[in-house]
Amino acid sequence: MQKAAFKFIGEHDFRNFCKMDAANVSNYKRYITDFNISACDQRSNHDELWSMNIRGSAFLWHQVRCMAAVLFFVGQGLESPCVVDSLLDITKTPRKPQYTMAPELPLILRSCLFDGVSFMCSSDASQALIEHLKDEHHQYMLQAAIFDEALTCLSIPEPNPLEHPKKKRKHIPLLSREAEPNQCCLNTSLCQESTLF
Repeated sequence: MQKAAFKFIGEHDFRNFCKMDAANVSNYKRYITDFNISACDQRSNHDELWSMNIRGSAFLWHQVRCMAAVLFFVGQGLESPCVVDSLLDITKTPRKPQYTMAPELPLILRSCLFDGVSFMCSSDASQALIEHLKDEHHQYMLQAAIFDEALTCLSIPEPNPLEHPKKKRKHIPLLSREAEPNQCCLNTSLCQESTLF
């Protein structure tokens, strides 16, 4: 995944990595300055939490979620890291293949910078945000503990030999999929986004 993520760095046409919005955007070139995938210090059972940190001059509408979705295919071994090269080459792949973008829940916009503009945050606003985030964290931890307790109360059903196991949907390679209708994307400003999956 990191090998594929490095391919996003630099200026590229990201029309195959966004949700189309032809009415608002005609330029799909964006400049990614940094894209790192790293492990966080948290685990849940056998699952590790990882972070994708992306820094760029601007992002198209849902660009980060689309990039993450393609990286998930790479991480699952369903696509080669080279698929990123093919999707960034608009002469080879002029229209976005149909695929579901990554969920929005773990997406965190960490900061925005604008030329000649400095943002200030009062200590009261900072404290209110900290208290809000602590409260949200507490509520989610409580919910997790409740679900964990509920799981311990359930018995594991015996497998039924008469039931057929569910078949996994076969992965269709991205470059073999039907393309999206020919439309475009939405512009933002200088941003850094961080995604946790």
